[in-house]
Formats: sequence, structure tokens, C-alpha cells
Amino acid sequence: MAFCAAIATAVVLGACGGGVPGDAVAVVGSAPITKAAFDHWLLVANDATQGSAGTAAPPLPDPPSYSGCIAGERNLGSEAGATTAALKALCEQSYSSLKTEVMNYLIEALWIEGEAVDKGIKVTPAQVAKSYLAQRKTSKPSLATQAALTSFLARSGQTVADLKWRTYLSLVDNALLLKVQKQAAKVSTAAIDAYYHKHLSLLTTQATRDVHLIETKTLATATDVKKLLGTGSTYATLAPLYSIDPSTKSVGGKLVGVRPGELNAQLSAALFAAKVGIVEGPLKTAFGYYVFTVDSATPSVVPTLAQAKAKIKTALTEANQTTLNAALQNDFTKVWPSRTTCAAGYIVASSCSNAPKTSSTSATGATTGATTGATAATG
Repeated sequence: MAFCAAIATAVVLGACGGGVPGDAVAVVGSAPITKAAFDHWLLVANDATQGSAGTAAPPLPDPPSYSGCIAGERNLGSEAGATTAALKALCEQSYSSLKTEVMNYLIEALWIEGEAVDKGIKVTPAQVAKSYLAQRKTSKPSLATQAALTSFLARSGQTVADLKWRTYLSLVDNALLLKVQKQAAKVSTAAIDAYYHKHLSLLTTQATRDVHLIETKTLATATDVKKLLGTGSTYATLAPLYSIDPSTKSVGGKLVGVRPGELNAQLSAALFAAKVGIVEGPLKTAFGYYVFTVDSATPSVVPTLAQAKAKIKTALTEANQTTLNAALQNDFTKVWPSRTTCAAGYIVASSCSNAPKTSSTSATGATTGATTGATAATG
């Protein structure tokens, strides 16, 4: 999503090569963002709710005098009795907010275009035309008919060229994401083999035990419990009466899927050494005396390389995706801001290399999939 074709002609997006031209508000690489483009998108941003919901746009802030904005605010009557100075301050605040939004919006759009150039990504006019028509049909409000389109353009301050350029940049943005996904999915056989041998313990399914147990404070109580189990009593009836283990007392002493080392060392060793179906104990531990029965035993399973291949490929793909996303994020938080110079009066901290340095300066979200400011700027 982005903006007008006036700044979307073929440009060279490289390292900064000088100052900002007099008719521009910023330069990204060697591509200027003209004052005319800025003014156009300031109007679009101001008309955002009018374009999408039909709500009347607020007065457009018009520096330096803000005379039109002041008159508009006074006509609205929302600030009844306010002085001219107070209305001007209101207009200045509105302009400052819109300026920052629009500057970030335009700059970030050129960053995305520049990243596409760096990555060798191209979007054809035919792709733009097809997507543009499809979006007209599915947009809300619908722009399927010429009448609806004409009405929307009038309300939002946009042109057909604007909408097509937004479509173009959206396709570029998606193409950047797709390229990352395709690169991440390139996992070699050698990488899979190396991962298998290095992480075999993680790939192995651990042995587990399903058990019933009762923990008591004294040997005498544990001995009594074992005798009662031997004469037909059940864990379900005895655990609530005798067990001091809060995690199993209320569920009849039942534990499912116990893994090695999950319980205290003495009990864990005994559980995994015991035979299925035999009442064991009393077992003395540092926590008390246990009587237990192993109900079922599931052995550990070590997968073959062939069995683990799909899981390993998924893990490596996700790792690649994280690495590539971090590299792409770095482009949009460090590389492209360093290639961006803004004119005095149009400097935004998050996007301009010549902005005053702060303790935490970062991009405003211009990563692939990020079209910061698009809502306000597109209506």
C-alpha cells in the first residue's frame, strides 16, 4: 500500500548522495519525495475518514499562517469562544501529527521499493492491473462500479494513479515476504543430516510411565496402605484418605505420562525400574514414603533419519525464516534510514538519518508486511 505515481517513476535507490533538492521534503537514496507529493498525501491523510466512512474531513492545516484551518475550525463551532491563537495552536498540532504520519508513510514506501530493487524483485504492469481490478471488487466500501470509484476518489482526495501505485507496492511487499519464505525453505540434505546427529536426543521420544501412587509421612502408614491394596482396596479410595501428595490426592493417586527425572530422583528411578502391575514400596525418600503401581510403560523411541526428516526440515526452515526476517528487519531499521535524508522542517526521528540522535531511534514499522500509516493515508 502506498502512494502516487509522481514519486514512483524509475529511480535509483542507492546510498545517499547529497542534500535534499529545494522542491523536495526528503531523499531516499537518490529518489526525492517532492513537496507536491507530500502536500497531496497530507490532503489524503486529512480526508481519511471522509474517504472510508463518509465522515466530513476536518479543516486542512495550512502552514504557516493556518488561516484556512482557523476559519474552518471557527465555522465548525466545535471550539466556540476560542481565540485565534488557540485555534492556530490546534491547527499546528494537527499539522504536526499529519506531517509525521505522511513523512513516515512516503519514506517507508520508498524503502519497500528500494528493498525490492536490492532483492531483484519486479512486478509487471499486467500484475498491477489484475490486482487493482480485483481489489476494487473486494474493497469496502465497494469500488466495483465507476460511479462508486468516482465518488470514493472525490471523498478521499486520491486518484486512480494513487490506487494503482498502492496496488503496486502491496504486490512488491508480498513478493518480498514470498522471497524470504522460499529462501527459508531451501534446506539441504547435508543440513538435515547434521541436525539429526547433533540433536538426536531432542528428536527421541522419551519413555513414559502411567502410575498410581500414595505418599505418606511414616513407614507405618505406607505399610498399612500397601496391605490394604493387597486385600482389594483401590488407590481411588485410599489416596484421599492417606496421601499427602497434593497433586494426586484428589485424583486417586493417578499420574499419566511421567517422564524420567520428572519426579524426585529416588521415586523416578524406582518407577522406571518397576514392572507393570505390581504394587511396590514402601519406598523411602527425602519427601516421605511411597507406595506405587506402574499401570503402563511406554518405551523411548529413537527415530531414523528418514523418519525425522520432515520434522527436521520444518525446524531448519523456521530457523532460516527467523534469520532472514532479522536481516530484512535490519534493512528497514538501519540500512534504509541511513540512506534517507530529510529537509529541515520535515525531519522525523524514526526515518531520517539527519534526525537528532536519541537513546532509542527505530523505524516505525516499515518491514515487509508493514505499511505504517496506510490506514490514515489511504482512507
